[in-house]
Amino acid sequence: MNSQNPTAATANGVRHGHDKTLADLNKVVEQAEALLQTLGEEGSEAVETVRKRVMRAISEARLRIADSRETVRDATVSAARRGDEYVHENPWKSVAIAAGVGAVVALLISTQMRRES
Repeated sequence: MNSQNPTAATANGVRHGHDKTLADLNKVVEQAEALLQTLGEEGSEAVETVRKRVMRAISEARLRIADSRETVRDATVSAARRGDEYVHENPWKSVAIAAGVGAVVALLISTQMRRES
């Protein structure tokens, strides 16, 4: 039986995707900044062209990060609202699900404690 609310599953999936995307973009930004430092202060035209392209890529990555944060925030707020509506529309079902989850957690803890003793 899957007792996880579909809304929570969606929010968790969005968060996981966001975390990975954010980590990837941050890595790209860090690598680009390191490349710029490696180039140093050389003034050749080719180096300046590369520097401008890297700076543009960094700016675009930062915009994507900001957009991603907003998307995740919106999805999380929406999921929380849907979860709240579900609980208000189905209070007894919600109580039963919570009690079931609590019973499973208690069972798992007691089983683990028995194994340790």
